[in-house]
Formats: sequence, structure tokens, C-alpha cells
Amino acid sequence: MARRLRLFFGLTGVLAVLAGFALPSNAGLLGTGSASYCDPYSFQAFRPWSDSSNYMLTPGGSFESGTTAWTLTGGAKTTSGNESFYIHSKSDSKSLSMPSGSTATSQTMCFAAGDWHLRFVSKGSGRIRVTIQVNSLVGLVSILDGGTVSANGNWTPSPRVGLLLSNVGGLLTTKAISIKLSASNGSVQIDDVYLDPWKDT
Repeated sequence: MARRLRLFFGLTGVLAVLAGFALPSNAGLLGTGSASYCDPYSFQAFRPWSDSSNYMLTPGGSFESGTTAWTLTGGAKTTSGNESFYIHSKSDSKSLSMPSGSTATSQTMCFAAGDWHLRFVSKGSGRIRVTIQVNSLVGLVSILDGGTVSANGNWTPSPRVGLLLSNVGGLLTTKAISIKLSASNGSVQIDDVYLDPWKDT
């Protein structure tokens, strides 16, 4: 009898702990922290290239105010010369210069889990790898590969870089992400980094 009581109370304790971590049916096991940046403005930034999606500028994604919203390594820095389409503003005059081996990581931003798309404008002789970093409330970081874009000698909008975040396996309730751009096989310039979709927090 005593053994059965110990087993009963043991199971009750386990169920109580699990109940404390209960989440809505559409949520994952680990929630991300809140984003440090949410832009309420969106528009069809790439409509001239037959893309009707609404995009929002990533934090500091026009590089007009320097790179305070980005963590740079390997000699990446802002430089004179805007992308030739002036997607963000006709008055813009700067972009991000990235030598081979350099990286640029954004601050966290609002995001909705699911099928996402990132686009930017680039030129140069190298390649740009896109990775997504997801930070959980307990400090776990998931690194997700978004693919690689090859630059060329002229300013060119990137294709829609995408990744289905549900591939993480439901472990993360994704509300905030950061984007990491890595240059390789040559130097590149990047400008006007936009994301679709976003999510209000």
C-alpha cells in the first residue's frame, strides 16, 4: 500500500510539472525571447520584379545610419554607394561592404513561424550565405540554413531566400530571430535587406 501511495504521488508530481509547461496547441516546447525591433510598416518592396509580397525592412537594413543594429566581423563596414534601384529611399547613399570571410548579424526582430522569405540587393564577386539564429528563453540557439546567394558585377535583387521554420520539429515557438549574412569566395556589397513575413509582439 505504501509503495502504491509513493507511486501515485510521484506521478502526480510529474503531471504537475508538465502542466506548468503547458502551451497552446500551436506552440512549441520552448518559447523565444521578445524581439528588440518591430517595424510596423510594410510594402511591396520587390514588386518591379513580379514579387507581390509585403516586406518590412530589417533593423538597420538600409545601412543609412551605420551598422549599430548589426554585429560585424572580418572587416565588414558601411561604404558609399547605394543599390541602384533605391528600394528604400531615393535619398539613400550607403550600403554594406563585406570582404570574403566577413559576417553581419542583425539584432533580433519580430517574426512569425512558418514559411518565410528574405530578399536583399547585392553586387560583387562573392557569395552570401544566409543563416537564421533562434534564441530561446533558456538560452538555446538554433542555427538554420537559409541558403546561399551568388552576387554578380551589377546590383541585382536576390531571389526569395526562404526556409520552413516548422522543420525545427516544433521545439520553438518562434517570435524573434536574427539574420546572419556571411561572405565567401570574394567580396560583396549588400543593401536594403527586407523580410516577409513579420509578426507583432
